[in-house]
Amino acid sequence: MSRSHPLSFLAVLALLSCLYAGESHAQNAQGGVVNHGDFITVPYGTVGDWVLHVSPYRLGMEEPGSEGDNALLRIDCYVVQINQYTWQVVAQYKYRYSNAPHGTWYTGSANYMLVHK
Repeated sequence: MSRSHPLSFLAVLALLSCLYAGESHAQNAQGGVVNHGDFITVPYGTVGDWVLHVSPYRLGMEEPGSEGDNALLRIDCYVVQINQYTWQVVAQYKYRYSNAPHGTWYTGSANYMLVHK
């Protein structure tokens, strides 16, 4: 039987305490869903005081009944620092329908988690 490492449990416990703690820790972390082009601004301090993680939420599409010739060509999911307080979200994907010669860029959305260092 495999056994997880106790540090992984402690890391999850620490993260959950930041996200779900009472008022005293409530400003140490936040998260949610953002759209392509949205801004994430730190609650206090500067971006250097925070760790930001983004991951795809809704990127891609489905064309029912015609999936054999479509292509998801690229997924971009990251942030760009705009100034010392704000990042801008890039959440987009390039998709090609049917036998089209070129793909088209579409906007999507991303999960984010912002945690104070």
